[in-house]
Amino acid sequence: SVMASKSRLQRKREKDSLKQAFKYLLFVFVLLFLLIRFGLPILIKMATFLGDINSSKQPLEKQESLPILAPRLDPLPLATASAEINISGFSQPGSTIKLFLRGISVEETTADTNGEFRFKSVHLKDGENEIYAKANNNQGMESEASTPYTVIVDTKVPELTVSQPQDGQRFFDKDSPIAVAGETEPGTNLTINNRFVLVKDDGTFSLTQSLSSGDNQIEILVRDDAGNVTKQTLTVNYTP
Repeated sequence: SVMASKSRLQRKREKDSLKQAFKYLLFVFVLLFLLIRFGLPILIKMATFLGDINSSKQPLEKQESLPILAPRLDPLPLATASAEINISGFSQPGSTIKLFLRGISVEETTADTNGEFRFKSVHLKDGENEIYAKANNNQGMESEASTPYTVIVDTKVPELTVSQPQDGQRFFDKDSPIAVAGETEPGTNLTINNRFVLVKDDGTFSLTQSLSSGDNQIEILVRDDAGNVTKQTLTVNYTP
């Protein structure tokens, strides 16, 4: 019959469809197996390779260099009687330190692993000497100047005039104590027999000194900021 014939044909198509589906499913499984077993590692390598190529084509970002800080000089004297001084300080370890005198680069040295540096026996000229330093790193960058110091080279001893007493002067009875007075340079340090005496703004000084019977020695010593010293020694006699 016609109905039976259609039923057999339908069952045959369904059977063929199942076979086709099974074959397709088997093909997919085999393909996945082969991809995982062989293709995936190659894919990963290819992706990595392509990524390296891509990254190599990217321009490298230039690393910005950090600015180097200005070095720091150890405190220097305001004045000195010596024409040569030692200069030390601190900077970035390994940096090159340039020393400037009166605006001119005169010496170079390298900061050690602790950042310390030293210039020995730096020659100064008479008068004012402005001193500062700059640091250079290994990338060619130079720092700002350090805080400057001005050192005065002064080799002249301070003037000293003693107006009273006179050397060899004799004193009697109620003359003691006597006045020791004179004049020197303002701003200096003055001692009379190791006693500090104030020097006034006009350079004058005075001190009352008690005398002992017989000869009395009076030592007057004045020292300026550079360390120059002037000394006078007087001897007076006292008879009570």
